[in-house]
Amino acid sequence: MVKLPNPPPWLQQLILSDSQLGLALLALLAGLASGIVITLFRLAIEWPLILFLPMTSAESFETLSPMLRTGMLICGGLALILLFSRRNEEGRSVGVTHVLIRMERHQGYLPSSNLLLQWLAAVIALLSGHSIGREGPAIHLGAGTASQIGQFTGLAHHRLRILAGAGVASAISASFNTPIAGVIFAMEVVLLEYSTRSFIPIMLASVAGAIVSRAIFGNTPAFDVPPLSMHSLLELPAVLILAFAAGGLAAAFIWTVRYLQRLNRLPLWARWGSLTLTTAAISWYLPDIMGTGYDTVNAALSGNVVAGVFVMVLLAKLLLASWAAAIRFPAGLIGPVLFIGAMLGALIGDAMSTTFSERGLETGFYVMLGMGAMMGAVLGAPLAALMALLELTANPNLIMPGMLAIVIATLVVSEGFRLPSVFEVQLGGNQLYQTPDPVLLMLRNTWVADAMTRAVATVERHLDAQLARQLLEGHTEWLLLEQEQILVPMAAVAEALSQLPAPDDALSEPVHSIDLLSIPGSRAAIQRIPLKANLQDALDQMQARDIQWLGVYRRPSTSKRGPGNCLGLVSRDMIERFYRYQPRNARP
Repeated sequence: MVKLPNPPPWLQQLILSDSQLGLALLALLAGLASGIVITLFRLAIEWPLILFLPMTSAESFETLSPMLRTGMLICGGLALILLFSRRNEEGRSVGVTHVLIRMERHQGYLPSSNLLLQWLAAVIALLSGHSIGREGPAIHLGAGTASQIGQFTGLAHHRLRILAGAGVASAISASFNTPIAGVIFAMEVVLLEYSTRSFIPIMLASVAGAIVSRAIFGNTPAFDVPPLSMHSLLELPAVLILAFAAGGLAAAFIWTVRYLQRLNRLPLWARWGSLTLTTAAISWYLPDIMGTGYDTVNAALSGNVVAGVFVMVLLAKLLLASWAAAIRFPAGLIGPVLFIGAMLGALIGDAMSTTFSERGLETGFYVMLGMGAMMGAVLGAPLAALMALLELTANPNLIMPGMLAIVIATLVVSEGFRLPSVFEVQLGGNQLYQTPDPVLLMLRNTWVADAMTRAVATVERHLDAQLARQLLEGHTEWLLLEQEQILVPMAAVAEALSQLPAPDDALSEPVHSIDLLSIPGSRAAIQRIPLKANLQDALDQMQARDIQWLGVYRRPSTSKRGPGNCLGLVSRDMIERFYRYQPRNARP
């Protein structure tokens, strides 16, 4: 972790505080940085394909010869296997699941090595035409970039998670040009909470990501969506058919991911090599499955539906995308999920428009509903899916049917098939990806300084009697022997002072100092904790070291400049009182 060598006092005060302005400014910076990283990521994929290959766009793999497509896939697969083969399991961790693990277990600290690995691996995978998406890697890149900024500035733990979530919002916004969906996805999927203190920084970051994306790629959404609407309520049965079909297809996707996870017992070269060869074999006949496939989605939106091809492409994409998700292939699944939903919607919409040709039904309407329903059901993010649907179309006419399709599809997966979200399946179902209980949420979101007492003075073992009287008059409650890491209550010192002869007693020898380790009274062992910690950090450290007290310092004890003077104390009882007696509206 990198830190500022000598941050100025104003910067320290801005960062290590609960100032909403400080976090908002950092989130704005993180949003801009994340947007730039995502833009460079997209350009690194698109430019080489257009400049060096006979492709009209970065998605037109079908214009290449079958032999060239196969060669690209095999070379890309080999490069990825070589890149990852010498790394341990933690070093290979990338993607959305990596972000979720680091948010839950490491307070939002994302390593720079995994971040760089994700950028390089995703570029290789997408350049070579693997049937994957770019949104999952973009989420890791956005969260990782924001986390690096937070680590560089020494941001407090309870705010670093929010900053990483802001990076996620910026990444989604920059990828799809959907700033609202970026905000909702970050809070619904990554932070697993909605809080007032999180909204402002995450919204700022999402806006910043959209600004960067629009400055480079223009104010165009990810898909070419024509004007769409539901012409009458008579289309509701078709919407219901689509919703239930999307729910069943989403359940099939999640179940396939879970089933294919047994392949993880094989070595890396066998897992990824078999996926690469299978992709190459299928792409020989179905080149539409290569890449993100957004050109095929745009064709479906415009009504150019070839039913037989779309059925085969849908099934092939479902197999390859779920296979990649199951074996932790370094790429995303959000794009393939949208693709599958689009193909399903195109098939149902084409069938309905053909059957009821006199009603003028629009195939693109069902394509968009299918995309939203699949996204909400597979990712377990119905509100983010609805916001994405609304922003991609800029059409409020899709809100009501979109809500109906997304809700039904999500319920089919969660209640009908009793399946969790695909991210929880990828994490092994170990209860990691669950909404935390209110107590844990409060501890994680509370700065340690909010619960600590500042009624402490750092002294030497032999305390001058005059200084002891001054401390007593100054309402000091604790004395800290920093060298011995011992805490002495001021009440014991007061008792020792009362036993001393009065200063004007000429018959007694004056006592100039008090040995704090020899006077009667209870003492407590104490350990150090940095000021940027939260209450969960404090309780974890107390439990691990079986102690009741922690001294709060501006710098960690491992700092080369030393931890500095103690700023305050925190104990188990203080944390318990803070939670029990704080006003209910004091925390989100």
